[in-house]
Amino acid sequence: SAPVSTFEEPPRALAMMRALLRGLPVAARSLRPQPAAFRPAAAPCAAAAAPAARHFAAAAVGPKPKHEDGTLEGRYATALFMASGGKLDKVYGDMSGLRSMMEESQDFKLLVETPGIDPENKVAALESVCKKAGSDAAVVNFLKVLVENKRIHMLQRIIDLFEVFYRAEKGLVPCKVTSAAPLSSKQQTEVKKAMEARAEKGSTLIMEFNTNPAILGGLVVKMGEAVFDNSVATRLERLQTQLLVPLS
Repeated sequence: SAPVSTFEEPPRALAMMRALLRGLPVAARSLRPQPAAFRPAAAPCAAAAAPAARHFAAAAVGPKPKHEDGTLEGRYATALFMASGGKLDKVYGDMSGLRSMMEESQDFKLLVETPGIDPENKVAALESVCKKAGSDAAVVNFLKVLVENKRIHMLQRIIDLFEVFYRAEKGLVPCKVTSAAPLSSKQQTEVKKAMEARAEKGSTLIMEFNTNPAILGGLVVKMGEAVFDNSVATRLERLQTQLLVPLS
């Protein structure tokens, strides 16, 4: 399964964020977006961020991810992936930690998504958070690039795409199983074995079991982009038989 990242909110960093956020106007002004092309070395919005941008651009020389995404967020995620080098697991853990913090801390979410915070103050707060968390230098530089290019508000979507790239690289395939009532351990094991037989050779399934009474009976299984839907109770036995048939 994918590495689990633990990420505790740094008290001092959050105090800094709160102080910064208290100083914001009620309606933060919007910032004019830059052209869509990914240009890490664009004209700096803060002098402190420019060297980091140049360093990050030079570091992005690794292999491209196996999965491609042509959106602006996808191009940034691709650049980070290429800059991760032999530290992909570490960078993924750090980025997952940032995402968790955005979900758990409203202060941090506001810091990332509010355009009215002075870029230098925003960079300083992010550096403090990353230092407390022990984040890799590539992650710190990447965040500086996002602030400089006025794309930091895209961070959560970029992290989601980076996770897609990471899983594709590691052969990790999410497999979400939904049933009307909780499955027993034996049933979960049987479903997992059946889906492993369907998965591409060398893949590792990330199993997730959920319940939804609205489907009334049967199973709905989403493995990667494939969906096996048999949510009618009378079709459950046929679905299980189909999944357990050995591949030719």
